[in-house]
Amino acid sequence: MGRTVSYASGYAPEEDDFDPLADDFVSRERKYLHFDRPLSEQDRAKIRATPSAIMSNSFWPLLAFSKTERRVKRDKKGVITFNDKVREIKFGSHYDSAILEHYSTNISEDFEQFIKNKPIADSILAYRRGVGNNITHANNLFEEIRQRGETTAIAVDISGFFDNIRHEVLLENIKKVRNVERLSDPDYKIFTRMTQFEWVDTSVIEQRLEGKFRPKGRICNAYQFRKYLRTKGDSVVETNVKFFGIPQGTPLSGLYANISLLGFDKELHDYFTNIGGSVRRYSDDIAILIPANVSTNDAIAFVRLKLGEVGLQLSEHKTEISNFFFDRSAMAIVADKPFQYLGFTFDGQNVLIRQSSLNRFYSKMKSGVHAKVLAAHRNGVAPSNIYMRELFRKYTHFGKHRNFPRYAYRASREMKAPEIKKQIANHFNIFKEMVRLSIDSVY
Repeated sequence: MGRTVSYASGYAPEEDDFDPLADDFVSRERKYLHFDRPLSEQDRAKIRATPSAIMSNSFWPLLAFSKTERRVKRDKKGVITFNDKVREIKFGSHYDSAILEHYSTNISEDFEQFIKNKPIADSILAYRRGVGNNITHANNLFEEIRQRGETTAIAVDISGFFDNIRHEVLLENIKKVRNVERLSDPDYKIFTRMTQFEWVDTSVIEQRLEGKFRPKGRICNAYQFRKYLRTKGDSVVETNVKFFGIPQGTPLSGLYANISLLGFDKELHDYFTNIGGSVRRYSDDIAILIPANVSTNDAIAFVRLKLGEVGLQLSEHKTEISNFFFDRSAMAIVADKPFQYLGFTFDGQNVLIRQSSLNRFYSKMKSGVHAKVLAAHRNGVAPSNIYMRELFRKYTHFGKHRNFPRYAYRASREMKAPEIKKQIANHFNIFKEMVRLSIDSVY
């Protein structure tokens, strides 16, 4: 039931059909089009974010596009509402991304050392290696609910998280992580590139270049860039001149986001622990558990207050509350409504994949199958000779390790939730039917 619209005009890194284990900010597809040529994995592995490499590098502007995902919500009366979530994605050139990726690995070691043995180490879940994945984090939360019994679960969302990170707060926290009073020149150069970032919207590139150039593997060379894009008096290169906001889409974005909220995470942890609750933050999604007798309004108000202190706000309309209580007739813990967390729902007994995720998967399956069949028809391939291996790999349990059915099977196994496997049990028959219907409509 989800629909993604990309305005990247073919420039953006391609996404896996379903890969929740991959870091959002490290592209797994290295051949996307940018101002420089793609790097081989061997060349990429040799790049190091040394002080000299950072200081001598002239960073290209980022490429920017809007990604819109339509979300469907049905209330208790069955009324359907549509919500469009727009993310502004900005991603770097191949060499710049390699520098930032290695730099991120370096500073993340300091970050992990900084939070080591601190209570917040268990509260910060996203953009960290070795602390689990969506399945792990969701299962841990649901297990805590089971152990607590009667409790209230609250989900809140930070509005426009990356776009509103305060530079002053981020800078001070980087100093703490680095354990310095003043950033080194390389650290500060990276900081300025992430806060005073430059970008070019992909929608204007074709208008300016008009298809004149496409040097092998890149958008244009440096001379063409200066002449047609960074034109004196008529440049399409934009610069962030605000005192807040970092790009969402670089290998460093997630770690910088975590660093920016170090003080916020500590205050939330201390507050909710003191009232007998707990808190977890996965990027801009915050999950809170509090005793049933604690005011939910007070809990949400505290989060709102602390976000305001670092220049952020709640997405008020996204706040969700589920009350878990003991049902004497069922002799079990149940919820007044299922609690949603990291793509799963939990009602006190059953764990399921969100229906919207299933709908989105089948929507992608339908469009992917139809595109494959249509391409085969255009190339004069007979229906019986359509190469199906790629479709099997993407959309069935016979496919790659990280596709949706495989992910569902893994979640079912690790969460000891056979009900998840039942959700996806009919996917192969649906796949075959989509292939049949697509062939019938095209041939």
